[in-house]
Parts: sequence; structure tokens; C-alpha cells
Amino acid sequence: MTTLLGHLAQFSAFFNQGELLCTQGLAYLLGNRAAGSAFAAEIACRTGVDLPAELTWQAEAHQADGGRPDLEARDSGGTPWVKIEAKLSAPLGSGQLKSYARDLQQRTTRGALIVLVPGHRTAEAANAVQRAFGVSGPAPRHPTDLPAVAMAVVSWEDALEALAPHESEGFRFELAQFRAMYRVLAGYYLEPLTCIEQLLAWREREGVFVSLVDRVTQLLTTENGHRLLPMGVENSPEAPAGLAPKGYRRRYVCPIPAPGASCFSIGVRDAFPNHVTPIWMRFHSATGEFPAIRDRLCASSLAARLVPSDGHIWLPLDVPLGVEGHQMVDQLAAQARQASAFAYGPRSAAPSEPATAGQW
Repeated sequence: MTTLLGHLAQFSAFFNQGELLCTQGLAYLLGNRAAGSAFAAEIACRTGVDLPAELTWQAEAHQADGGRPDLEARDSGGTPWVKIEAKLSAPLGSGQLKSYARDLQQRTTRGALIVLVPGHRTAEAANAVQRAFGVSGPAPRHPTDLPAVAMAVVSWEDALEALAPHESEGFRFELAQFRAMYRVLAGYYLEPLTCIEQLLAWREREGVFVSLVDRVTQLLTTENGHRLLPMGVENSPEAPAGLAPKGYRRRYVCPIPAPGASCFSIGVRDAFPNHVTPIWMRFHSATGEFPAIRDRLCASSLAARLVPSDGHIWLPLDVPLGVEGHQMVDQLAAQARQASAFAYGPRSAAPSEPATAGQW
């Protein structure tokens, strides 16, 4: 880690506002005239929209319907030309995209709707655009009922690269700071953890552990051939003395690539008594064929490590110390694969769907 912002981005106060920090930071960078022009040229190239020479970039501008795009570019008369929906790890919803596209259609003769995501999410974002508007094929995409709107998916990496050829040393320094912050918040860089005290104080560096969960569950989901499910947060009554309950920030992973297959979750939470790690794998009691899953786990070599709570089965995933970020991800994923193999047995015996959709 070489920059102040990159270091600070690991801590809870930063991570919990990650997407807001990145969109506001990008708006700040685009306030530089040369940077704003370079980014507009990138968008024009991606969408075919001939943008005005002078644009003002604004974060969370208000629309008449109450919508608030993460970033918007307006001309001197206040007409919007570009709307950007920016994400890091949060799921993409069709409602927001449709709202922004309708506003562009009503207020301009030609506009661009951009979905801005980390590079590893571009295919997912393209699918989200297709589902929302019924369009397919390479960018730019033009919904038949919104002829004034051209749509494209752009990665954060490409957006920042478009700003890189800049003569100002001061701007290049600010861009380097921003890039380092983005890479941590997007889960690309993780400083090695060196001692148990850092695990016990996980709340101070919540971003590190949520990033680990994000990357581990993405890896496992890719291996299993399922679509990536959104991260969610559940309330949790347990908390160390003197601290408010933090909840369980988790993502579900479906190990059997079949419709209706059972799934487990991996997430971050306060450790159960006599444990250290804040990363836990859970088999929910509402999951289909949970009794069989529980029995297989209890008969396995993992039995002594299982923690029953509220009818569910929890398994601690040990975070390795003193290794690089990719090694942490690989070792956590290996632990989850082992538990999954014990829990589900032969892959031909696909359990049924979880009984409670609200658990997703």
C-alpha cells in the first residue's frame, strides 16, 4: 500500500461509504476541465453520442421523479446529457436504470446512460441492462421505446485510465490516491493481516473482511456456474460485551449448479465465544434437506468445529495471517469447499430450494 487513501480505505468508516466515496471522488476529479473532457470523449466513443464541449459533472443530482443518479453531466442550460449508475459490490437494480433512461428521454434529444462497475462485473452489468430494457448485443444499446438514449457498460478501470494522460502533476497525484482507494474498496488489494489482534478488532477494518468474503464467494460462485447473488445483511443479537450488534454481512453460494439447489452463506460477523475469526460459513435451518446436511457435517471431520445457534449450523473459516491477499482468498475458499463437500455429499443428490425466500 503506497497512498494514504488506499490505507484508510481498509477501515470501517471508509468502507461503509465506499460507493459514495468513489462517486463523489470521481465527480471531484471530473471538475478538472481536462479530465472532464477526457471522460466525456471516452463516453462519446462508447455510445456514439456527440456530447457538448462544456459539461458540468454533479453527484446525486435530483430528477423530477425523485431519482438521483450517482453522477450526471449537464450543459450550461441545465440539460442532462449523461447519467451514470456507479457500483462497487452492491447489486444492480432495473428500477434505477429505467428511471434515469426515462428522464434522459424526456429532457434531451440525445443522451448516454452509463453503468460503471469494477472490471470483473462488466458481464453482470451487461446482463442487467439487457434484463431491464430487453436489449442485447454490443454497446451502445438503444431501447426501442427510448430512442434518445444510448447505453453502455464501462469499468472503473477504463474510466480512470481515460483520465490518466494528464499533464498536471497535482492531478496525477490525486488520481493515484483515488485509484488506490478504489482498488481497496473494490476488493482488489488487501494488506496482509499479521496478528490475532487484527482479527479480534475486525470492526475497525471491516472493509478488509467484507472484501475477503466478496472475493471468496465470487470465486466459489464462478466455479459452480451460478449467477452471483447480492451481498446482504442480517440482524444478529450476539455481540461482545459493550458493543452494539453488528449483524451478519453475507452472500449465498449455491454449490450444485441445478435449479432449486440448496445454498450456504459466507459472511462477516462477531465471533462466537471461544473463537477468533470474523468470517463464518452458515447452513441455514430453513434450507431444503437441512437435517441431512446437518447429519453429514456432524459425521465429518469438521464436527468438533461446528457451532449450533438458533437452529442453524455455523462453521468458522480461519483467516490466514502473514500472507498476501490472494492467498487469504484461496485458503478461505479451500476451507469452504471442504465443508461444502461434506455437507452436500454426491453432487447428483441436489437438495431442494431454501424454504424462506427472505433469507436471500
